[in-house]
Amino acid sequence: MYIVETVSWTAKTGVEAEQMIDAVEKMVPDLQKVPGFRYQSLSLKESIQGDNSEDASSQWLQLYYWDTVETAHNSNAIMAPTDSLNHLISLIEPDSIAIDIFTPLQQSSPLTVD
Repeated sequence: MYIVETVSWTAKTGVEAEQMIDAVEKMVPDLQKVPGFRYQSLSLKESIQGDNSEDASSQWLQLYYWDTVETAHNSNAIMAPTDSLNHLISLIEPDSIAIDIFTPLQQSSPLTVD
């Protein structure tokens, strides 16, 4: 099983979903060079019916899959100087970023990465 890193944040006011998706897509080639990187996905929080707040539509979650806890931690130093990560960070409210690393204890089936 791979280690799961979660990164959540709120987009700055006025940042469109397409801008965020594009920024993450441009970051993937840099991520693929990081030892231990396996896969990533980006998700946008769904608004709850009746929730018209802009905050609900700007909350993002990115999942990263790594070989080990160590490779997950080491990725931060490797990615920090990249233009792609710095561009993504420019779209995010800095105080909203939360990063956690989880060790899976159960899975329904193995993750297959193409």
